[in-house]
Amino acid sequence: MIMFCAANKILSERMVKILKEIVIKITSFLSRAIRYFVFSTLLSFGVCIVLMIANFIMGVRVSIGFYFMLTILFDLALTILLCIYNSHKMFIPINKPLITKLEREKVERARRAKREKRKSRNAS
Repeated sequence: MIMFCAANKILSERMVKILKEIVIKITSFLSRAIRYFVFSTLLSFGVCIVLMIANFIMGVRVSIGFYFMLTILFDLALTILLCIYNSHKMFIPINKPLITKLEREKVERARRAKREKRKSRNAS
């Protein structure tokens, strides 16, 4: 009975750990997929606006529904292609604290370089 309880506890700890890893991977995947979707939406909307303007100038008459359909298809295709292209990164967790730390360090290095540049100008 005691061995069964100990084995059950070990299994439940492993299952919790596995479930946490799965949740992290799913949230990472969804976060990146949403980023790619937003990026592709902006890009496809811009391309379709340029196409609308070019067609209007050249005298081509096409319904607005066609442009909406074109935007949606281009958007979905670009999102899927970006997800496939970056599939090796899709399930890797995004380490936001590390990213912010690296950005802060980059800004600090730029500030130091700017100060040194000013000092060298003032000294000469």
